[in-house]
Amino acid sequence: MTLTSGKVLAALIGLSVVVGGYKALLFGYGWSAGAPFQAIWSLVFLLLLIVWVDLDGRQRKNIYRPFEFGFLVFVFWLPYLPYYLLRTRRALGLLWLLGFLMLFYAGYFFQWLVYLARG
Repeated sequence: MTLTSGKVLAALIGLSVVVGGYKALLFGYGWSAGAPFQAIWSLVFLLLLIVWVDLDGRQRKNIYRPFEFGFLVFVFWLPYLPYYLLRTRRALGLLWLLGFLMLFYAGYFFQWLVYLARG
């Protein structure tokens, strides 16, 4: 089985929805996800995002990829992610960046929906 950027992106979206639903379910019962859970989810999200950037960059010929590209993306992911999205997708890259932020904060958004549903 070959790992592609589409599969990693699908896993990122799916896991974000599952984690968001889990956090909303806990919120509905009056509990909250602990700090270790949030730390692990943040790390998993970041690693999936880095793997997606690495795999997506391999498919594009206009991106210069030095030998240590994966490590460099891991170390400098915060300034590189917006640059990469703008470089590869132009103005649509800002929407991609907004989408990744919404995926990361899906749990809080779902909790807000539970709060509104309770009235």
